[in-house]
Amino acid sequence: MDMHNDSGQYLQLIEKQKLTLQRAKARQGERPRDREARVDAYFEFMLALNIRSIQGQDAKHMIHSSFIPPAYPPCITPMEKLRSIAIEDLQLETHHRVMYLSLRSITPPNRMTAISALMEDEKGDAVSLQLYKQEGDDLREAAEIVNVSTILLVKEPYFKVLGDGRYGVRVDHLSDVLNIQEDDTRISAKWQPRLVEIGFTAESLKLEGNAAIAKKSYRDAIAK
Repeated sequence: MDMHNDSGQYLQLIEKQKLTLQRAKARQGERPRDREARVDAYFEFMLALNIRSIQGQDAKHMIHSSFIPPAYPPCITPMEKLRSIAIEDLQLETHHRVMYLSLRSITPPNRMTAISALMEDEKGDAVSLQLYKQEGDDLREAAEIVNVSTILLVKEPYFKVLGDGRYGVRVDHLSDVLNIQEDDTRISAKWQPRLVEIGFTAESLKLEGNAAIAKKSYRDAIAK
């Protein structure tokens, strides 16, 4: 292996990402009109996820980079005082104060420096969500945090240009994300299950809870 060549390529990549993020600052407040179509974003996300899966253990030895944004405070506004915003209305390099974003995951998670997933809003638009400072896989698997159909409320979403030039929502504070159930009244009726789809009884919920405890999935057990 040519370590000198590999390190040179890595440094070039870092410099390219730095330039991308520096240019992004000049676009603060812009509402981008060149967001990826949902189908394209989904294809690219799943392709990257599959490549990482094929790499297996080798992926653990890959170098991942992340640029830390300027420090910002978590949302302290009560949830009931936040107003809903759609993906199409997000502005670049902006913390959308007194707003919240309702998102549902359409992909499994990909864990690198952050846990990322492709999310949709109630209008069907898609955006990459990056969750930082989450528990490691040794304490909690990424799929327990976000997985297909997981519904999250992101408080005061921070919309930005990512290192690869795409757009995404970055979350650095654990308290800025709420994981909610499909029957929560704060989400769209179209995301709530119909009665015929629920089919839960007290006994079936008890059995599911017991099964979750047996697997030591205590958070899932509590949710039952």
